[in-house]
Amino acid sequence: MSSPSRVPGRRRAPGRVKRLPDGLAGRGASWAVKSAAGLCVVGGAAVALTVPAELADAETEPTAAVAAAPAGVAAAVADRSSEARAARSERREAAPAAVAPAGAAPVRPDALGVAGVKAVAKPKPKPKPKPAPVADAAGGASTAQAPAAGSWNGAMSSKCTNIGLIPDAVRLCSAVDAALSPSVIGGRRATADEHGTGQAIDFMTSGAQGDAIAAYVQAHVSEFNVKYLIWQQRYWAPGEGWSLMEDRGSPTQNHMDHVHVTVNY
Repeated sequence: MSSPSRVPGRRRAPGRVKRLPDGLAGRGASWAVKSAAGLCVVGGAAVALTVPAELADAETEPTAAVAAAPAGVAAAVADRSSEARAARSERREAAPAAVAPAGAAPVRPDALGVAGVKAVAKPKPKPKPKPAPVADAAGGASTAQAPAAGSWNGAMSSKCTNIGLIPDAVRLCSAVDAALSPSVIGGRRATADEHGTGQAIDFMTSGAQGDAIAAYVQAHVSEFNVKYLIWQQRYWAPGEGWSLMEDRGSPTQNHMDHVHVTVNY
């Protein structure tokens, strides 16, 4: 059995074609317009409910974009903006006044300077040490400091009055004995020099005592009419200073063990 012939290019809808009721068919255009308007109102309400919080909290009037929205949306945004401003105003009035925290004030620095410092007395300077004796220019040890003048009271020493000395030599011998007490004193002897005339005295001593005797004689030259003295191979005369003598061969000849003093006749 063959199928019915079909005209090329045309197809029939499967089944039967249903027709709209007469009521809907008659109002098709107006019904579509009303449905679209309803959808706009519903959509505007949804937009109003989804407006960002920033628009609601804004201090100024709605922006141009909101103003350009449908009338219902703009009214809703304006109402929410008014309510937000009122709420913020109430919060400002109810907020307590700001109070600075304790200890926030600047701290005054400690006073600088020398206040409270006690003066300390300047320590007394230490006494300067006495200079050590300086060696004589002619060589050998220097003489010690002479005993103070006036230490002799004028009394003649028994060690000086019976050894054949002239008066000035006796006086000088007695003064030295009173001041420094040398153990042995030599006077006149049978020689062809000043010892033979009674002008020379030998104070047998050594070391520091010999230095002290020489210094004493130097300090009393004019009082005892001293001509010169010899001590430790050195020769001294008033106004001339010390000078080194030639070596005579023995400690006694070089006057290492005694001080020789000669006075003027």
